[in-house]
Amino acid sequence: MGELLACRKLSEIVDGLTRLLNDSLRQSEEDYRSLKLGDAEIDHIFRLADALWLHGGDPRKPHALLTSGKHSDGFVDVLRALKYTPICDLMGALLMQKVTEHHHKINWVVGSDHAGAVLSYSVALHLAAKHDFTEKGPDKAQVWKRFSILPDESVLQVEELITTTGTLQAVREGIRQAHPYPINFAPVVATLIHRSDQYEFQGSPIIYLRHLDIKTWEADKCPLCAQGSVAIRPKENWALLTD
Repeated sequence: MGELLACRKLSEIVDGLTRLLNDSLRQSEEDYRSLKLGDAEIDHIFRLADALWLHGGDPRKPHALLTSGKHSDGFVDVLRALKYTPICDLMGALLMQKVTEHHHKINWVVGSDHAGAVLSYSVALHLAAKHDFTEKGPDKAQVWKRFSILPDESVLQVEELITTTGTLQAVREGIRQAHPYPINFAPVVATLIHRSDQYEFQGSPIIYLRHLDIKTWEADKCPLCAQGSVAIRPKENWALLTD
């Protein structure tokens, strides 16, 4: 029953925010740019979508074991929120606003395979830009296969989550390797959730809708382990982690 009520509440919030966005699109450019979501509002949407978990400090509760082997006191499963298409559309529109504050000419929006694909498409849609995403290759490579980007076209990179700049680098390298001439990357990169200590990528600012100060530690230096908390894989044990 609790899950059903949460879903209904999420649907009502998404519908309301979408109506607000659509109303703003019909208003002046100044009013449109005034549409914002605060950190608390974004967190609320992500929690209702069952996409955000932060450790409350109780050592009896487990914490996150990351793919890297490090331990963490929080985890964001962004695709759990973006699977709701109105949320994805809304976040793409809000991120588009951030982008146009910094740079206006965008011909292509690109994301990574596959988590960055849906959000980058939403941003491209609101920018009326072309869109595609790289495909996974060996050894964490990202490969650009299907289209050619012209030398004078501006390319914006969009990711749903940035913890390091490794994926940004792999996508950029994949696009460069597929073209015999330099690619004109936009002077910004964009993400929905920023949980990194890096705020620039190759000299360009990383713009975001939400920064989360989630801590990570090497396994042998984890203070939560020292307090008796057990580390578990978040995606495989989401219900246990968020209980």
